[in-house]
Amino acid sequence: MKSGGPVRRRPGRPPKAEAGDTKAALVEAALRLFAQKGYTGTSIRAIAREVGLSESVLYAHFTSKQDIFDAAVATLGPQGLVSGRESLDPGLVDDDPAAYLRALVEHVLDAWDSPSGRLFISLMVRDGLVHSVAMGDTIARSMGEMAPLFQHWVDTGRIPPDLGRPADLAWALFGPIGQARLLWLHADAAPEERQEARGRALRHTELFIRAVFREQRKSPDG
Repeated sequence: MKSGGPVRRRPGRPPKAEAGDTKAALVEAALRLFAQKGYTGTSIRAIAREVGLSESVLYAHFTSKQDIFDAAVATLGPQGLVSGRESLDPGLVDDDPAAYLRALVEHVLDAWDSPSGRLFISLMVRDGLVHSVAMGDTIARSMGEMAPLFQHWVDTGRIPPDLGRPADLAWALFGPIGQARLLWLHADAAPEERQEARGRALRHTELFIRAVFREQRKSPDG
C-alpha cells in the first residue's frame, strides 16, 4: 500500500482547533464590516464572503448575525475579563496574588490591544453601544463574576474585609483600565498611544496591589 499521498479528512464536524480558527475569522470579518457599513448594513452573506465561506458554513458556527456580535462581546468586551483565565497559573491565586493580578491584567490588555479588540471598542463608541443598557449590564455582570476571586482573598486574609465589596474591588481595579482602553486602544490609535494605555494600566495595577493587599501595605520596618 502506497503512502505519502494527501490525507483526506473524514466527513463530519471540523476539528476543534479548525472550528475555533474559523469562528475567530468570522468574528474579525464581521467587526470589519460592521465598522464599514454598520451593524444593520452588514449581511450574513457579506460576512461569509469576507472570509471565503458559504452561508451554510457560517451557520455551522453561528446561528445569526446577533450571535456573531455576541461572540465578539464575549471575547473582546467586559466579559473578556473572565474568559481565558484558565490560561493563567491557578497556583498564583494563593501563592502570589499580586503576580496573578499582574498576569490577569496583561492577559486582558493583550486581547484589548489586538486588531480585533481595538476595532471592537471603536465600533462600540461610534455606534453609541458603550452607553447602552446591555453594555452596562454586561460590565456589572463581569464585575460580579470577578467578585469570588476577591472574596477568596478577603476570606484568606490577603485583603482587609473593610475595604469594600468584592465586586467593588474588581471595579476599582478594572474601571481605570477600561477607561485607558477607550482613550488609547481604539482602531486608529498610534503605537505611542497604545503604549501609553498599557503603561497606565500596569501602573494602576501596581497602585491597586500596594493599596489593597496586606503584604504590600506593610512598611519596610514591618
